[in-house]
Amino acid sequence: MPAQQPAAANSTAEPGGGLSGELAAHDPTLWLDAQGGQWVFATGEGLARLHSRDGRHWQRLPPVFNAARKPAWWAQHVPAHKGLDVWAPKLFAHAGRLWVMYSISTFGKRTSAIGLASVPLAEGPGAEIWRDDGLLLDSHEQRPDEGYNAIDPDFFADAQGGLWMAWGSWWRGLFVTELDPATLRPRGTHSHLARRHGGIEAPTLLQRGEHVYLFMSAGQCCKGVNSTYDMRVGRGPGPRGPFIDREGRPLLEGGGTLLLAGGPRWKGPGHQDVWSSPAGDTLVWHAYDAEAEGQPRLRRAALRWGADGWPSLA
Repeated sequence: MPAQQPAAANSTAEPGGGLSGELAAHDPTLWLDAQGGQWVFATGEGLARLHSRDGRHWQRLPPVFNAARKPAWWAQHVPAHKGLDVWAPKLFAHAGRLWVMYSISTFGKRTSAIGLASVPLAEGPGAEIWRDDGLLLDSHEQRPDEGYNAIDPDFFADAQGGLWMAWGSWWRGLFVTELDPATLRPRGTHSHLARRHGGIEAPTLLQRGEHVYLFMSAGQCCKGVNSTYDMRVGRGPGPRGPFIDREGRPLLEGGGTLLLAGGPRWKGPGHQDVWSSPAGDTLVWHAYDAEAEGQPRLRRAALRWGADGWPSLA
């Protein structure tokens, strides 16, 4: 896909505009470093990496993985995976290190794996060499009772200090499990968060007040201007739910309040991530540009919170 996109090509007429530079991105995760730099990791060859000094103009840097640093366990757990295609990262800090969860899979299949890599927090997202921290979770076509696809991970720290990983794509939907804080490995049971006819994936959990919000993407991605992705949200009392939407519909029964659907130019918005700070909450996602042959581009906007406690996009 093209790496360059001029500022004029990223219209502010729909939510998420005002960005320039190298915006080709799919499934973005956002990180702000201590020096004021802003980073996006995204699906791509070796795990795409973008950097910005102001959050508006973006440049592409070398990827996290290359052929010499490809973990050997990828082929063991996902034999059909070839090359360096890495999906759906999630950046987070824990215990003095910066971590990235990511997915290895093949399109439309359920034989998948969620992996982990890290660097010392002081080195930050621009570090050249990341430590392989191995496998977190896998799924397999030959284990149909699992019901989930082990891709699209999200990391969440709850108000009581508990650590969680949510994940899921299509099949039976979205799931969550608690993580051991010492090892970051799943422990305990898996809880079912949401399901939806026609596909649901890419969970993002966010604590706000007494509620945990579950953002998710419904419909089909990856079809350019024909993508039907949209972003939806529900909320519940904790990371295991139960989650309901604004109208009170359970997310396990197909509920989900619409946050953003495709517009005249920006089609199929989805696979969101939220960055929270005292200054507010920022949402990033990708959408397909109808004026650039349906290529996926980075989008970004502030989350606004209504008096009823539900979010909208600025």
